[in-house]
Amino acid sequence: MRAIIIGGGDVGYALARALAPRHDVFVIDHDPAVGELFASLDVELVTGSATSASALRRAHVEDADLLVACTGLDEVNIVACSIANGLGHPETICFVSKDDFLRPSGDRDSLREHFGIDRVIWPEAQLADDIERIIAAPGAIDAEAFAGGAVRLLEYRLEAGSPLTAGRIAELGLPPGALIVAVKAGDRFTIPRGGTRLAPGDKIILMGTREAMQQVEGRMVGGAEPPARRLVTIVGGGDVGFRLAQRLDRQPGLELRVIERNPERGALIASRLSRALVLNGDGTDLELLESEQIGRSDALVSVIDNDERNLLASLIGRQLGVRTIITRVSRPANLRLFERVGIDVAISARSAAVAAVVHQVDGGTANLLAVLEEGQARILEIAVPADFAPTTLRHLQSPPQSIVGAILRGDTAHVPRGDDLIQPGDRLIVFAATASADQVRDYFAVAGR
Repeated sequence: MRAIIIGGGDVGYALARALAPRHDVFVIDHDPAVGELFASLDVELVTGSATSASALRRAHVEDADLLVACTGLDEVNIVACSIANGLGHPETICFVSKDDFLRPSGDRDSLREHFGIDRVIWPEAQLADDIERIIAAPGAIDAEAFAGGAVRLLEYRLEAGSPLTAGRIAELGLPPGALIVAVKAGDRFTIPRGGTRLAPGDKIILMGTREAMQQVEGRMVGGAEPPARRLVTIVGGGDVGFRLAQRLDRQPGLELRVIERNPERGALIASRLSRALVLNGDGTDLELLESEQIGRSDALVSVIDNDERNLLASLIGRQLGVRTIITRVSRPANLRLFERVGIDVAISARSAAVAAVVHQVDGGTANLLAVLEEGQARILEIAVPADFAPTTLRHLQSPPQSIVGAILRGDTAHVPRGDDLIQPGDRLIVFAATASADQVRDYFAVAGR
């Protein structure tokens, strides 16, 4: 496949690195200096404007199968996709950073209709949605929902004294319909068995039905009743902070505060929210945070568009006693650093967006539902083909580092046991280490024939 990437920034580099081993990749950027960054990759760099027909022709746009526009300028991305459609017939993916471009007239397909863009990705909106799910699950460091909410995924870091470290997994008495699909100890992922013992510091990923996961949440907070009112503080009122505030402002049982240092931006946010308190100030100002008693917050979400200031605000919040710290990371390389210094949840919108594009190219018929742990694991939805020989789960010779977390059959969802039968027409939600994802997809395409 021939792919053209518009923009040699962080997103463009990550895409090129992922796609270059299997595909012919051209990168267009106006700055010749980015050539040094891409020198180690098997890609062809075209220096020129993304909105130049000449540059697109030098990248052989007439023969391209895919064009991804991911510069930092929405207008450039949109125009580049439009010109590419006039010169050839590539599938176009456009990164945007504003709701205005996603739905300028309240119409989700407006960019498709007016510019011929096949898919629009707004990483910041997805980031806000992800954070909202995590806040809704106290104690969790990640939370996802699949199949219209019928199947949920929760990730926890086990603390000393956790009841889940008391014995083997088979002896823990997890509620029916809940399953531990992965354990991460240090940098190593494993699919646990009944005899596996969990230890303090481990990360565990559970998957299950909505009802079962509600019981899991109760156990993870020690059986205590959740507080009648929780306090959430958002540092940064940019696109992510504003969208998140709008979503949380509608939720009962939440007291919300937003800290924004730009007075005009703060006034705009305050006018759009009904219950939240908007504070004008610097979220890294210790005196401000102390005077507003930020330490009482159940969760602090730092979503400033600057990694260094996000880290500082988060560390101050930790020192003041905030229970849960959720921090935006713009540079994916910083994810591990943030976790090592004590950030509970370090989350990058761009990493998930890049993985989604790569999976669209290489994923075949498998649908990518989520990317976990800095891209180390994936949740896939796989349709069992019509010629698949019905097989019990215990006899399924699925690839290593993968596990079927749920079976969707008609309108029902359940977590399977060893004797459950996988049948043609089922949809499977599968946890897989990224290195095994392609094997999982291929296995279900040919197994049983």
